[in-house]
Amino acid sequence: LEQVLDLVDRQPVDLVLSDMAPNLSGVDSVDQPRSMYLGELAFELAKGCLAKDGQFVVKLFQGEGYETLISSFKSMFKSVKYRKPDASRARSREIYAVCSGLK
Repeated sequence: LEQVLDLVDRQPVDLVLSDMAPNLSGVDSVDQPRSMYLGELAFELAKGCLAKDGQFVVKLFQGEGYETLISSFKSMFKSVKYRKPDASRARSREIYAVCSGLK
């Protein structure tokens, strides 16, 4: 996180896009917390460098911790929408949160 903030010289950016996902083990009790951690890390980056009214797009996996993280997004952005890519399998819990207008 600190390295990325240093790369942008801690200057405001218009967009933070995170397509990170953990290496999945197939064990939900391990994979879900890892996924949420990456989403939280991307959110910390967005909070640290997004310009006012900036955009944040992040890949998440629905499950434990998802609703709490989405609530955090809603408190920081004017608009939070969700998109499931057509290429994503129907049974996949993968979803993207598209957050607009950093408050």
